Amino acid sequence: MDREISDAKAEGLSADGEFEHAYAAALQLCVIALLAAGYRVPKGGGLHKRAIDSLRYTLGDRWSDTADYIERCSRQRGQATYELVGVISEEDADDLLSTARQLRTDVIDWLKANHPTLVPPEL
Repeated sequence: MDREISDAKAEGLSADGEFEHAYAAALQLCVIALLAAGYRVPKGGGLHKRAIDSLRYTLGDRWSDTADYIERCSRQRGQATYELVGVISEEDADDLLSTARQLRTDVIDWLKANHPTLVPPEL
């Protein structure tokens, strides 16, 4: 997740590339929370959707709007990847990266409070 957040701001990267890295970071954070809570999505079980949806249950209702936002970004990413070129703006990429950064902070805080043995000492 940290690599994806860092890569999202690599010099010369397109808005599509920034968005892709920010989305990957957000998704990884959703999966981390889901796994830490003792759940996993089976292969072929819609990992992206289920991991994102689970955010409201792992971190709490406060993250419902963020889960909805990341789900919309997932659909937008699908469009950009499989259907259209140029659907991602620089603002879209920046907004998702900002969300991923905040989610990272909150997931780490949640892990420290609820699953401290899963948090490396450097965090």
